[in-house]
Amino acid sequence: MAPYLGLRGMPLVIAITAACSTGFLLFGYDNGVFSGLTTDKVFLDAMGNPNTTLLGFIVAVYELGCLVGALASMFWGEGLGRRMLTVCGAAWVIVGTVIQCSSYGRAQMIVGRIVTGFGMGCITSAVPIWQCETTPAHLRARAMAIELSFLIVGIVVAYWTDYGCSLYANDFQWRFPIAFQIVFAIIMVIMCLMLPESPRWLASHKREQEALEIICLLRDGTPEDEHIRAEINDIKDAIALEEEEAGSWKDCFRDGGVMGWQRVAIACSCQALQEFSGTNIITYYAPFIPNSFGRRRLFLIGSLGMGACMLISGLTIMAGGHDNGIGTVVVLYMFQAFFTWGWMSNMWAYPSEILPLRLRQTGSALSVVWQWLITFLIVEITPVGIQNIGWKLYIVFCILNWATIFVVYFWYPETAGKTLEQIDFMFASQSSLRQVVKLSTRKDFDDLAIIREAQAQAHHQKVDKNQVEDIDAEQEHAE
Repeated sequence: MAPYLGLRGMPLVIAITAACSTGFLLFGYDNGVFSGLTTDKVFLDAMGNPNTTLLGFIVAVYELGCLVGALASMFWGEGLGRRMLTVCGAAWVIVGTVIQCSSYGRAQMIVGRIVTGFGMGCITSAVPIWQCETTPAHLRARAMAIELSFLIVGIVVAYWTDYGCSLYANDFQWRFPIAFQIVFAIIMVIMCLMLPESPRWLASHKREQEALEIICLLRDGTPEDEHIRAEINDIKDAIALEEEEAGSWKDCFRDGGVMGWQRVAIACSCQALQEFSGTNIITYYAPFIPNSFGRRRLFLIGSLGMGACMLISGLTIMAGGHDNGIGTVVVLYMFQAFFTWGWMSNMWAYPSEILPLRLRQTGSALSVVWQWLITFLIVEITPVGIQNIGWKLYIVFCILNWATIFVVYFWYPETAGKTLEQIDFMFASQSSLRQVVKLSTRKDFDDLAIIREAQAQAHHQKVDKNQVEDIDAEQEHAE
């Protein structure tokens, strides 16, 4: 039987995108399903009618589980690989979901939320990397846009499932919506087991022949094809550029000759800043509260628009009245549009793109740790914030969104249209992050000799090292 269902070229890339999209659909559903339950009387009765603070904790404790799952991915994810880490995460989601939908009290529900979150932390640490490392550079943005569209689909499916089940007057109205996510988790496991591992992960673990075979399948070519030889050589050169400094997860906090810690900091800040936008005020508490652009430009437009929407929302809520209430709802929909265009379409791909291969799994997991940590903070404080400062909470998020504009403009390099290896060579060729940002935004980037020189230097380092190893081997044999 032909491997991977006999798929080659674009059909195989599409299949991987479908598997990753299922992961994001599960992510969206898991995020959205509790939105309808926060006002569900039957659910609240089953949980002992918690007060605002305790309800916020039951919702937000999921983020702590995600945080722990992301931390676990930092230490063990690289050894498992992108696919198997995703499979393990889905298994944990299934176990946690069973615990949740069979709950008869707060304690069991909290445990189930944590276990489910642990699995989702693993999934969100692995899926974006698997997608980025298997997709051609010119299609990465489109593939991630498809995935994140499924995240929105997941949220919408969760909302409508909550609504449909609310017509029942028994526990079915909250147990079924929670249990339904198992279907998506099982589908994702099956798809992952039928599809190939990332060739970049294989190459970095000394499995170069397997990496070459999978690149041939992904690009529908043979080892003799020029573009395939160029891609595998770029991967080898990028590995050579990093391997002299290879070590452990502690490399996340070192320069390592490729601006390692700076790139990890960008990945972490990217995840944190999208949470500080205030998006989870809407995602978690909606019922509770009445490709022509590059990455940088989308981030900037999104932050500017979200800040304006938060400002207008705060002012209309302050003014009060029926008409202003309608205006608030309209503006919150506009906020979600700006968030989708500017941040959600970018921020899951961007950390995987910006990180070097050696730190991609560990650094991405660390960035997800930040994402879930800030999400927990925001989800936990939102009910209390609304209760205590009301409309002023929106002004706080307005300021945070506009402050993000300066961070992106000065410290976020452009990655759109560049191969992962070009991004590596770009960082290795400069001495400061500001220089990298300026270099990345140049229109003549593909023609820059400095990038080719960094690539050639890495290739020569690899050749020199191999020659030394051959000489040492000959001497040992002679002895």
